[in-house]
Amino acid sequence: MKKLNFILSASLMTLICIFSSQAIYAGQVLIRPDVPIITDNNTKAPVSIALDVTQNETDVTLNFLYPVGTAQVTVENENGEVVYQETVDTFTTQDGYIDTQNFDGGVYTLKISYGSTDLIGEFEL
Repeated sequence: MKKLNFILSASLMTLICIFSSQAIYAGQVLIRPDVPIITDNNTKAPVSIALDVTQNETDVTLNFLYPVGTAQVTVENENGEVVYQETVDTFTTQDGYIDTQNFDGGVYTLKISYGSTDLIGEFEL
């Protein structure tokens, strides 16, 4: 009975360690308008951002909160070179995944365009 308790305890501790390390590596990627929209009275207009972007150790996940049509997704490295480009039809799927396992370490710029909206954010590997 003690051996079974030890195995169950060890298994539980292993699972806790795995899930807690996943939480450490997962993070929000902050997205903002590429160019602020200025209103007639020279103030910045609020922009509704229709997606949530998160990063973990293997990928960046785009979750569109509602369909926005066709979205162009581009990732550029620190030198401004395009290292990833994809078109996402948000009427078909509202999720996109960018596999970052083969990217070199550094800061990357994420650009997302749909309709008349241009968004930009950065993430680091």
